[in-house]
Formats: sequence, C-alpha cells, structure tokens
Amino acid sequence: MASSSRRAAISPQDSRADGGRVLVDRSSRDPHPEGMFLLLVHGKRRIKRVQRVAGDAWLLISDNPRYEKELIKPQDMRDMEILGRCEIRIGRVL
Repeated sequence: MASSSRRAAISPQDSRADGGRVLVDRSSRDPHPEGMFLLLVHGKRRIKRVQRVAGDAWLLISDNPRYEKELIKPQDMRDMEILGRCEIRIGRVL
C-alpha cells in the first residue's frame, strides 16, 4: 500500500524540497536493499537513508550536510520504526 506524506523532517534537503511530497510504499519496511525510508524515531517522523552496519546497528544518513549521521544501536531499536520505503519525490517545478 502506497501513501503520500508531506515533508516529515527538514534534514534530507538535497533529496526533497520544502513542501514536496513523497510517495511511501508502506508494505516495504525492510531496509534490504538499503535506501531512503520514512521512519518514526522517538515519536517523530523523519526521512533518512538507512544503512545496516556491524553489530546489527543502523546508520541514519541525511542528505543535508548540516546533519551528522546517527547510529542506532540494537538496544535503541525499540524507539524506532520503519514506516515505509520512499519511492517517488513529487515537488514544485519552480
């Protein structure tokens, strides 16, 4: 099931313009293959690239260089949920 979501977080600036929409495939919640996902982290929606790293941890990566990569350790996974894979960005022409 796909759904549309308004900008969830300001960090993926290079991939999404303000006010743009992203088509999210809510049936695709496994980060294999790695990609960009709509996440629920500590109760807040974010769009981040997700990469699995050693020790079963996840690395959340922003396209905006102002934001650092964020390591989510296995013991902290209970505070994070993948809501779906971001498939298509729809934005303004101008």
